[in-house]
Formats: sequence, structure tokens, C-alpha cells
Amino acid sequence: MSAPQKQEISQAKKPLEILQRSINSEIVIRLKDGTEYNGELIECDSYMNMILAKAIELQNGQQVARYGEIFIRGNNILYIKPANAIL
Repeated sequence: MSAPQKQEISQAKKPLEILQRSINSEIVIRLKDGTEYNGELIECDSYMNMILAKAIELQNGQQVARYGEIFIRGNNILYIKPANAIL
């Protein structure tokens, strides 16, 4: 492996590092069943279990509930993105 390739690999970010940097930021979590939660990421562990504050639950794009704080189990998560991300 050449030196530039090694440098690129060392600069690659790990998913958990990105999540740790997103603490206190707004994120969107989509679950495997299609439910989405928007809220402020308060905590995240190595299993990607998360606690969101000021969470809004959405189903089919429609708000169905609000929570002061909610725990989401990591093995139910399909994807996570910053709330202001453009996909």
C-alpha cells in the first residue's frame, strides 16, 4: 500500500465517532418498521442505542407523537442522518 492510501484510511471516520460528535445536535433516525424519529441526540453507546430529547415520531411523514425523551434500541435502526442533511 502506498503512502497516500494509508493516509486516506487513517483519515476515514468511524460511524461511532461521527455519532459521538453529533451529540447535542438534531438527527433523524429511521427504524426498520418505517417509523422515523427527529430529535436532539443526547446519548449513544457502542451498540448504537440512543437517547433523543424533544423527539417527534413520524409515520408516513405525519407526526403521530411527541416525547420529552425517548430511548431507541440500536438493533431496530435502519439509518441515522443529521436533521439538516440533504439526501
